[in-house]
Amino acid sequence: MTTAQLYLEMADRLENELQPVPVGSRVPSEHALAARFQVSRPTARAALQELERRLLVRRVQGRGTFRRGRVEYLIAAHRAPSFSETVRRAGAEPGSRLLACGVRRAVEQERRPLELAAGTAVWAVERLFTVNGEIAAFATSLLPHRPLPGLDGVLGDEVSLHRALARRYGLAVGRHRYRLGLNVPPPAVAGHLAGGDRSPVWLAESVNRTARGHRIEYARTYLRPDVLDVVFEIEEETS
Repeated sequence: MTTAQLYLEMADRLENELQPVPVGSRVPSEHALAARFQVSRPTARAALQELERRLLVRRVQGRGTFRRGRVEYLIAAHRAPSFSETVRRAGAEPGSRLLACGVRRAVEQERRPLELAAGTAVWAVERLFTVNGEIAAFATSLLPHRPLPGLDGVLGDEVSLHRALARRYGLAVGRHRYRLGLNVPPPAVAGHLAGGDRSPVWLAESVNRTARGHRIEYARTYLRPDVLDVVFEIEEETS
């Protein structure tokens, strides 16, 4: 049996054994696995790396390897476009940190999704999101400045943007468009998400609008696929 066949067979066996293991539990070390399967440390390491590629475990430098659990992040037309609410509905604990909130002129690629004229001022809001204490997403939201005076005084850490829009400005916001694809994050974003690791992550480009049909938010959100399992739900309308 080749080394590749050996570590893949180990990974398959360990994957089955990990299914009932609670999320967050410690996984046996390379040394322990090497002794159990009577293989070399590099082979045991390769098996753990394979489990990491399968999004079943996460390796924390200096602490060990732990059972990973991804949270279902459901995108549906009838669900509010709120990170916090979506994560909470999935049974996990959301968190958010406000990195920046200021006013600037929108560039063309930002004006088009919001249907804004040239020179229009927008709020640029950058936030970092967590799930059960683990960094999960980095978002940049652009919102028209004029209808949202004082937005920078409303937002803060652990403050839901969409709840603020409803409570402060009386705006009920729903999804208009959501597009998802794999993308390599820029260095600044990768530094926030994964300590500089620039492995591909999900990039969601979304547009939200008010009940009256006015486009109110254009967002670019980088989501870690090892933390969030993005699921789309499409329901046929019935008469």
